[in-house]
Amino acid sequence: MKEMGMIEHPRKGKMLFVTSMPLSHSNAIGIQTLYFAEPFTPAWRHCYWDIGMGKSDAPNSYCLNSSIPRLWPFATGRGFLKREIERFGLGWWRGDRIIESRKPRLRRILNETGFAYVAPLRNSEATKCREILETIGCPFVVHLWDILDERLNADYEWLFSHAEHVFCLSEAMTEEIRKSAPCETSPLAFIRPQSNYQAKCIDGDTLVIGLVGFLSSYREGMQLLSQAVGDLRHQFKDLRLRYVGPPGQLEFIPDGLKDITEYIGFPDDLGRDEALAECHVGYLPGPFLSPRQDLRSRYSIPSRSADYLAIGLPLIAAANIHSATSNFFSPIRGRGYFPVSDSKDICLIAKKLRDQSFWAEAAQGCVNFFNSHFNQEEEVNKLFSIAKPFL
Repeated sequence: MKEMGMIEHPRKGKMLFVTSMPLSHSNAIGIQTLYFAEPFTPAWRHCYWDIGMGKSDAPNSYCLNSSIPRLWPFATGRGFLKREIERFGLGWWRGDRIIESRKPRLRRILNETGFAYVAPLRNSEATKCREILETIGCPFVVHLWDILDERLNADYEWLFSHAEHVFCLSEAMTEEIRKSAPCETSPLAFIRPQSNYQAKCIDGDTLVIGLVGFLSSYREGMQLLSQAVGDLRHQFKDLRLRYVGPPGQLEFIPDGLKDITEYIGFPDDLGRDEALAECHVGYLPGPFLSPRQDLRSRYSIPSRSADYLAIGLPLIAAANIHSATSNFFSPIRGRGYFPVSDSKDICLIAKKLRDQSFWAEAAQGCVNFFNSHFNQEEEVNKLFSIAKPFL
């Protein structure tokens, strides 16, 4: 184990997962963490602090936050209440630091931890992760799903330099980390199980477009699809957009798409795959902007893209050609992954996909890419092999 100041020597124990969000199907990080935790069952635990996404689905998940603001019944006053809870030490945190009097309790809750997995998305989360690690004292790995701050803080640098290993989602992340601290890095993709469903090719004058997940960060791509509706209706008498996601995201569907939208809800994995299997193409609404100006475009790869590929659903992506997403999917560009920059591109790809042999080739390209890049067993073993000596 690397030298960590006040942290104790390694001990055998349980696996700990630390994320800001709860373990639930309401957020991508929660779903992915549940997948990565499976090989450690039942000897794993989880802690989180963001109560805005609701409660965790896992019984062995601990919320390091006060539930009072979430339970506050009024539309106003929640911010003031949160500040007062912090001020009087009634929660776990003062800013991004654990309240000193809470540290003994945290050590008791997590006293059997042998190894930790932390996944910060922004500077404030890196600070919180470091606070937890220095409090409980254990070796750990860092997994970067996203980088949402332009400049990484000293706590990120501490995490990188003290970690047993740092996993990255994209090559751009790896390059950024190497600027911050010397550390061992390797890719670790998002994962999901194989699917028993298979998408259907376009048949006749019907086009059903699949759309999954959060939309709030990808408004430009949603507007692009809205602009294409008029021309798509000239090609297809029956045009539908089948949306699978949280109800709160419906407000980010533009008015031009609302009359063709079928809202499925936010079902479990099987329900989502069943809904997508009735679609002919999948739509990825971003990241659309240039990576020079947009951090998601520079570093991110939307995890829900795996849901399209798993069932062989050709993917029309409103993704910048220089984005981390387009770089990641470059092996199947034009053969399953179709980046678009304007509404005419969307219509052109839809027209090409009416050719059943072209569609079938694209669908097979998606499945092949999924099998080679999102193998759940292989990806999880990367984490398990590092953590196993400490468990």
